Amino acid sequence: MSKTQKYTNARLNAIQALYASEFKDDPIEKTVYDFLNKEVGNKVLLENENGEESFIPITDADAELFTQLVKTVKDKKDQIDEIISNSFSKDWDKDRVELLLQNILRTGIAEFFIHPNLDAPIIINEYVDITRSFYDGPEIRLVNAVLDKFAKVIRS
Repeated sequence: MSKTQKYTNARLNAIQALYASEFKDDPIEKTVYDFLNKEVGNKVLLENENGEESFIPITDADAELFTQLVKTVKDKKDQIDEIISNSFSKDWDKDRVELLLQNILRTGIAEFFIHPNLDAPIIINEYVDITRSFYDGPEIRLVNAVLDKFAKVIRS
């Protein structure tokens, strides 16, 4: 498996771990431990056009990137959430965005903190592609717009 695919899998696992931790109200450290030891996660539920669901395994995620992403979101959550909220108009609040989408945005912004020299379009494209694996509507454009806006601010 390519290094690029391992990074993509780490991003996806980080989003899932953050979601699971918040959804179940578990300590993030426990969730990270469970993911790293493959006790949970490591698969994605896909639904085809007929509504049939199947699980696709995620193998060989980069453990270092996974851990960095989750730790950065945890340590900078208030700052990251403020960045997300500031990306919306005054009459919108980040809490109106569902939890999975919030964690995609949080993880994408965290990656800009972790990799300040990585080209912004690479980071944005990764998270837009991940968003496509869960959504097929305006959420994709939302992720693109929020991450692009943040990239322009942080890189100026």
